[in-house]
Amino acid sequence: MNPPAHILIIDDIPLNLEVLGASLAREYDVQFATSGAQGLALVQQQAPDLILLDVMMPGMDGYQVLEILKSDPATQSIPVIFVTARNDVECETRALEAGAVDFIHKPINPVLVRARVRLQLAAALAQRELQHSLSELRQAQGRLRVLSMATEQSPSAVVICGPNAAIQYVNPQFCQVTGYDAAEVLGKNPRILNSGQNDPAIYLDMWSRLKRGEPWSGELINRRKSGEIFREEAHLAPIKDDEGRTLHYVAVKTDITARHQAEQALAQARQRELETAAFIQHKLLFGQVPTDLEACQVVCYTEPCQGVDGDFYTFTRLSSSVFEVLTGDVMGKGVTAALIGAGLKNTYRWLFSELMADQTPGNYPSAATLMNALHAAVTPELIAVNAFVTMSLLRIDCKAKTLSWVNAGHTPTLLAQGQQVTELIGDNLPIGVLEHEVYAEHKVQLQAGDTLLLYSDGLSESANSSRQYYGDQRIQQLLSQGQQAGHSPELMMATLRSDIEAFTEQSPAEDDRTAVFIQLQAA
Repeated sequence: MNPPAHILIIDDIPLNLEVLGASLAREYDVQFATSGAQGLALVQQQAPDLILLDVMMPGMDGYQVLEILKSDPATQSIPVIFVTARNDVECETRALEAGAVDFIHKPINPVLVRARVRLQLAAALAQRELQHSLSELRQAQGRLRVLSMATEQSPSAVVICGPNAAIQYVNPQFCQVTGYDAAEVLGKNPRILNSGQNDPAIYLDMWSRLKRGEPWSGELINRRKSGEIFREEAHLAPIKDDEGRTLHYVAVKTDITARHQAEQALAQARQRELETAAFIQHKLLFGQVPTDLEACQVVCYTEPCQGVDGDFYTFTRLSSSVFEVLTGDVMGKGVTAALIGAGLKNTYRWLFSELMADQTPGNYPSAATLMNALHAAVTPELIAVNAFVTMSLLRIDCKAKTLSWVNAGHTPTLLAQGQQVTELIGDNLPIGVLEHEVYAEHKVQLQAGDTLLLYSDGLSESANSSRQYYGDQRIQQLLSQGQQAGHSPELMMATLRSDIEAFTEQSPAEDDRTAVFIQLQAA
């Protein structure tokens, strides 16, 4: 419940104060002043909702009091009713010109007093509500002007459609992007921009969301008035009334043609870079198989998962019947792994030359000596960059039919002899893990017809759509079958690759794949 209105009565005659107060005390909060000065002081303490002011008072009359009230912005809107014994036109005209809102003539009629007070209070309340409404309207108009200017000057195209999808408004940016004037598209469906290159599922999803009252965002390929194709990033949303009915659809769209072209150019440049890197990598990381080896046949294969990879192998011919093959797999993928692999291969070759300089003719540094020298040279740097490399170094003497090897955490080499496949396993850690690791050498006797398979875990970890791995067991079975059938290394390699492609349903490699088949021939 609202508190009663506060009314101030100013009159120098106590009887008048008593009569006016008795007339109003039941409905209002009434306060009294016996002079103009006292009344003004009370107004400063608490502004009344209405003032009943006697005209004829000693010292400061009603006209002077009213003049002071109207000169102060804080009190000029307070309605003032003059109370006077005079009823001449001159007196009333002067009062109205000074700002009084009404007159009450003496002798005082209580019923008339209450009626006029109610009327002026209601008028004052209506005036305040009107001013408040006008203020809110001005604020709303200001916000609308800002929104209108923002829409008109927006760097994004803005389109507003009716519930039937007919265009009702487009901003200047829409016209600049599409080449259409506003008059050409008003009343039309936005499909006039359709290029025919969008998947129909895009529109089904768009309208499904909009009909559910949800916004939609996505990319569209549209056509300008000139026929030129362009791409835009679109954000659409329904506009609803208080009852949830869709009144409009609004779309805010940004031309991303230049961005898309830049992304395409960047992707093409990166692809060219990867192709160049892959070409260089094959020259740096994958050594050529010696062509004049006696009683030995070698076949190699590698497939990077990112155009360039961290798998590598290299061959070193020691004599017409003795050679080494170093294989490795750098942790990680891509250019970084390939660079580490190239560095390791070059370091190995440099160390081999250095160690060979200390050997007598016909002798070679052992596989263990080479691996430990390589480990000492590169492990501190690998630890510093938080990388490691699995490697396997094999030395094969085709004439003596011997194999020496050092395995540094690499996938075991498979040796197929007759019906048996043996894993040549080492117990050392990868290069780059522990600085004090000492790498041990192992030896095994070979026979004519034996086949060796060196491979990376990218082969065994090739996965199908059910996330099942190809596995080491399948590789061993395939090698065993090929060995028993007397297949050549080329046929074994082709069979292995074909089987993996069938298992993975020809899905792209998720890790680098490398394999080297070595088969001893009869002398």
